[in-house]
This record gives sequence, structure tokens and C-alpha cells, in this order.
Amino acid sequence: MGQLQEEGSGLVHGFLLSTVSASRPTEIGTTHEPTGLDLAMKLHYLKAVYIYSAETARDLTETHVKEALFALFEQISWIIGRFRRHDSGRPYIKCNDCGTRFVERHCDLTVEEWLRVPDRSVDESLVYHQPVGVPELAYSPLVYIQMTRFSCGGLAFGLSWAHIMGDPFSLSQVFNLWARALAGEKIHFPKTSGFPNPNSTGKEPDSIKRVEPVGDLWVAPSNKKMATYSFSLTVHEIQSHFPANGDEFEILSGIIWKCIAKARGESEPVTITIIRSDPNGLKSRAVRNSQIISSVHVDFSVAEANLEEIVKSIGEAIDERSGIDAIGESEDGVLDFIVYGAKLTFVDMSEVDFYEAKVREASPKSVYCNVQGIGDNGAVVVLPAANGEERVVTVTLPEKEMEKVKWELKKCGLITAVS
Repeated sequence: MGQLQEEGSGLVHGFLLSTVSASRPTEIGTTHEPTGLDLAMKLHYLKAVYIYSAETARDLTETHVKEALFALFEQISWIIGRFRRHDSGRPYIKCNDCGTRFVERHCDLTVEEWLRVPDRSVDESLVYHQPVGVPELAYSPLVYIQMTRFSCGGLAFGLSWAHIMGDPFSLSQVFNLWARALAGEKIHFPKTSGFPNPNSTGKEPDSIKRVEPVGDLWVAPSNKKMATYSFSLTVHEIQSHFPANGDEFEILSGIIWKCIAKARGESEPVTITIIRSDPNGLKSRAVRNSQIISSVHVDFSVAEANLEEIVKSIGEAIDERSGIDAIGESEDGVLDFIVYGAKLTFVDMSEVDFYEAKVREASPKSVYCNVQGIGDNGAVVVLPAANGEERVVTVTLPEKEMEKVKWELKKCGLITAVS
């Protein structure tokens, strides 16, 4: 299984590419205008992988999958459009039904063999990804879907999702809607609306960073080679081994922040970004960026502080969406930014209902989700697991510091072995 971790993509082969669009044409002239918050996320992408057992998916064909996508895209056709620019340079989506790219591949392993790997970042080899701007902005899909058939008959669906369209909850809602269409339900998706705009603090947000212009190839610049590591643990383990006055995400973030601070030494991060689902956004179920993006700054050494003090500061995070939205709108939306990794970023996806995407009434065996385009300061993503009491943690950091951070995680008892 160690070989799989290192060469996961080598066990996945074949490549059949097609295009899937909506079942009915969109009215000519229809467009979709991103918000400032959307534009601030345009150099980021979400990679999600849903894995279903052979018992669930063995008889599910490419035709079944595509027929459900036809119905889905009829409801939210703008996600299969293409970007254009206004005369000012501001990006918008032309709803021209150009479709998504659909890739079919095969894996030599069974689902059970694949899932034995403890580091779930191997799932990224089941996602076909191209950034917006390939081959050109006007012809570039915003969503890629890869269907991988395992040797046992099980299936994986890998999604590459341009974050400018919506947050992780939006991606989950879209895939859940596809699953309902697959089951023969008549589906309907609410129209997009703006997020509840919190009062501005008047302070420049710490959680966003302007980068050099990237033009029409939307790839986040990076000065460091990044590495990804994933591990699992239970909510009980978090709360019993690390008692502190906060929820499991705040406690987990505090532990990992402290470990990274110790690994970085004199350059320890004292300002971090927290990204969590907006409870109001969860109710609306619209496709948009409505996630709460907050900043935490401390005036003490995180490496030396006690966990209670760190967790308390995370609980007092300041919502910066209003400032980010305003910055995204600046210069009519033509500037380029990063959010994930602009500062060390902690992302709570534990409330996202990934496991509601039921195929033939069965939930996925596993769901993985991570961010593409993370800046040099790194990010930590916390996911739900198939067992509701477990959490999957994915850490993306500069490669040269990853081993130090793993040792700190082991020393504090968060992981049991360094792989």
C-alpha cells in the first residue's frame, strides 16, 4: 500500500474525454455576474472525490450518469458557461451551454484496497484538473468530472470546481442534486442571492493577499513546492485528549497551529485565517461564495502558549467578508488575489453534507475535498468522514517544513506515526 500512496496515479489508466451540457438551451444573452467575494476566490479551485462501493455502483453506467447531469445543468446552466470580460476587464460568465468536460478512467484496485491507504490525499489522483484559462479563457470549462471505475465495479467521481462559482457547500449541493436526479427525482435549485453582509470593521482584511497579475490563466503563483498530508481521528479523541473550551474544529485548529508554530520557530505565524460555513448560507442552498472568512491575530507566542488561550482567540475570529468583497470589487474586479494560504488558513468543512449524495439510497464510502492553489503559508482542511464521529484532516504546507510539522503532531499525540 505504500506504493499506492506514492504512485496512486500510476494505478489509474485510460482516458476517454467527452462534453456534457444541459438538456435544454439557455436563453440567448443570459449572463452571470460574480460578486466581489467570488472574484477574490478566482485563483482557487476545489477538488472533491466521492467513492461508491461495488454493490452501489456496479450497474451504474456512463449513460445513467450523463442523463442526470443533463437535468442538473438545466437547473444551473451558468456553471457550464464560459468566462468573458467586460470592456473594463471585469470577468463575467456567458451562459452559452458549452458544458463540462467528462473524463472516464479505470483503476486496477478494488474500492476496499484503495481505501486502506490512511493518507486520503491519494484521492487527488482521481481528479482531472485544468485551471481556468486552458486552453483559453473563452473556451475553458469551470467544472471537470472524472468517473473512475474500480476493478470490483465500484466508482469514484472526482470533481474539479472553480471556486469563483461557489464555496464547498455549493459544490456539495450541486453534487447532491445530481444524485437526486439520478434517482429519478424532479430537481429544482434556488436562484443565487448575495450573502448577509456583516458590518464592516473598517480595517483592511488580513485574510486576503494581492498577487501579481496573472492575466487570463487563473493559476495562483507560488514560490514554494507544497506537500499534502492527510490523517483521521475521532471527535472523542480531540475532546478527551485535548480539553479546552471550544468546539472540535477550534480545538483541532489550535493544536495544529501550535505544532506549525513550533516547527517554524522564529517565523511562527501569529495571524491566521479561519474559513467556515455560514449558517445562513446553509439554509439558502444557493450556488455562491457565502463562507465566513475570518481573521485571528494574537500578540503572544503560539508555540509557548497554552491550548486554552489559543482556542479562545480562535473563537473570537473577526468576519472579514465585507472587506474582502469590497477588495474583490476594486478596480472593477480586474485585480488578482489569494485567500487560502495568504495567511496560514484553517478550513472547516465538517458541516458540509457530502454524505447526502446517495446513489441507490447508499451514501459514499468516502468523500475527500481539498483546495487547489494554496499560497505559501499553507492550509489545513477538516472534513467529515463516513463515520459521523470521525474527522479527516488534510494539511498542505511547504514541502521543506512538512516533516517537522508531522513530528510535532506526533509529539503532541495528534497522530501516532510519521509516514
